[in-house]
Amino acid sequence: MRMIVLAALASLASLPSFARSETFTEPESEAARKDPARFTLESASLRIEREAADFPDPAGPGSPPDQPPPTGDVGLDRIVNIASKIWQIIEENRPVVDVRTTYAAAVPEGITHWSQLSQWSAPEGTSYRLSAKNLYGVTVVDVRYKVLRQWGGRWNGKGRYLSGVTIAPLAIDVAWGYRVSFDAAAPSVSNVGTSEVPVASMVAELKWRVATVLKRSEGTGVYYLQGDGVFRELGGPFRKPMDEAGARALSLASSPPRAPVVLR
Repeated sequence: MRMIVLAALASLASLPSFARSETFTEPESEAARKDPARFTLESASLRIEREAADFPDPAGPGSPPDQPPPTGDVGLDRIVNIASKIWQIIEENRPVVDVRTTYAAAVPEGITHWSQLSQWSAPEGTSYRLSAKNLYGVTVVDVRYKVLRQWGGRWNGKGRYLSGVTIAPLAIDVAWGYRVSFDAAAPSVSNVGTSEVPVASMVAELKWRVATVLKRSEGTGVYYLQGDGVFRELGGPFRKPMDEAGARALSLASSPPRAPVVLR
């Protein structure tokens, strides 16, 4: 299973990583020189835990009132992402995403806006907490976020598609001298149903980075979603190990195209 995960994550790593550099003040630099343990992240302490739904789900993407129907053919079994593929969530401890306008969508080719489909679910979210400690064992990063999505969209009653897939920052608590940034990406979408009954699938990534004057740590959490409501964590520093279904989903998402398979 470990080889499956590593191979799949390697294929997803083709997207750009963080290219930005953090800025630190002179007092932060001086404090780090005097007390390096305070400003050094203990990498083994970093974890992502699923939480109870204690934050309300933010509103989903808005639907423009004058959105016209598509003018060309709609390929039900040809799934495309018509929205965002790479976007920022948190930039140096500040939330910068607007979940109403920045999200990924897996819909049939020929559709130009998710509102052209019908029978969408209400916005749905799964809450997580990313935390880490310094070398003294003090928690220096505590970020809560929610993976949002809408699923079940249909074209003329057919198919199951995805929209509104994004990550909403809920609470950011970061110690002085630390910088946290999140990026999101949707590197792949596909049809895991059949040509007659298409089911959209998507791999979504959360790229996180924690930096101080002395050290930078970064990694990726990977999520798998389907248009029929399936949702799983696949890779990253999650508290629970990946199950067989999760490994199978990640293997499917990173493999070359083949005969459609419906995950159960």
